[in-house]
Amino acid sequence: MPSTCRAKPALFRGLKPVFTTPQQASATKKIISSACSRPCIYCDIWKLAALIASHSPLSARYNLSTGTPTNSPISSAASSPVSTSPLSRSPTPYCSIIKASKRIDAQFQTQRSQLNSILSICAVAGADAEEGLRMAHDRCASAVEDLLDQEEDLEEELLKNLEDQHYGCHRYNYASQYSHPTSSYSQERRPSMVRVSH
Repeated sequence: MPSTCRAKPALFRGLKPVFTTPQQASATKKIISSACSRPCIYCDIWKLAALIASHSPLSARYNLSTGTPTNSPISSAASSPVSTSPLSRSPTPYCSIIKASKRIDAQFQTQRSQLNSILSICAVAGADAEEGLRMAHDRCASAVEDLLDQEEDLEEELLKNLEDQHYGCHRYNYASQYSHPTSSYSQERRPSMVRVSH
């Protein structure tokens, strides 16, 4: 039985993926999970929009001045052992990472604007220019994928630096129950990629 595309009418009504509330996230994912089995530009646009809407930049997930995850006690605890380490005495221990993160964030904003243009075209009543939409989508998707790769490389560098710093702080403390740093800071890669492909 052929399935009716759910993304196309949603986009034509000016709807877009939203993850603000559990209900909105559920509605967004429901359209993703019912994506057309055949190639469909509207389903692809919806997936790309979901990817961008759910993207959490490096600066939101890490305190880039200390290199620690924002949900880690270390990132906010003033009395943490890290506060007396060479890492925090340096004024900008992750200067290059901070600069690269800002550059990626700015480029992500550009692609978000591109996506908004694509969504605007979809919202025009009767707009069915699939070929033009495909070209615009592919350019935006390629750029976003490249930015996510850059961000992933940057996160790897950040975690490597963090691991090295912690190794330096704890290498002589043989009696401690210190666990390997990567176990504390390992997170799922690309948290923004909310399994938008099926």
